[in-house]
Amino acid sequence: MTLVKFSPAREFFKEGFWPKESNSIFDSIFNDNLGKFERNVFFTPRVDVKETEKSFEIHAALPGLKKEEISIEVEKSTLSIKGERKLKNENKDDKFHMVENFYGKFSRSFTLPENVDASKIAASYTDGMLMVEIPKADIKQNKTSVVII
Repeated sequence: MTLVKFSPAREFFKEGFWPKESNSIFDSIFNDNLGKFERNVFFTPRVDVKETEKSFEIHAALPGLKKEEISIEVEKSTLSIKGERKLKNENKDDKFHMVENFYGKFSRSFTLPENVDASKIAASYTDGMLMVEIPKADIKQNKTSVVII
């Protein structure tokens, strides 16, 4: 018995529905192997952003990375998290039948609100989860009354 992965696109464009030339075009568009190149070039880690009474928190899932492989930078009002997850090939003769994890460089940027103290941003990394804490600051209200002449 042979198992065949169900693909709605493949069923829709099956033999006889479209001319053979069109089938090869649609096969290349819906081919499951297209993502292999992208998978090794970059990926976008998933994040959760939470607001508490005293701070904003960014929780980023970065499994398999060491904290030395992650950089966090603040420039003007933008916080950037960057790094790279490398595929560790210890044996060049290994034959992978499936690679579902993402590898390569990543970068996520977040625009900081006006009410944060960028000089007090702190980060911790535990069990593949990066937590960046961005403390809130009091916004001073500069209220000026204008006298009409």
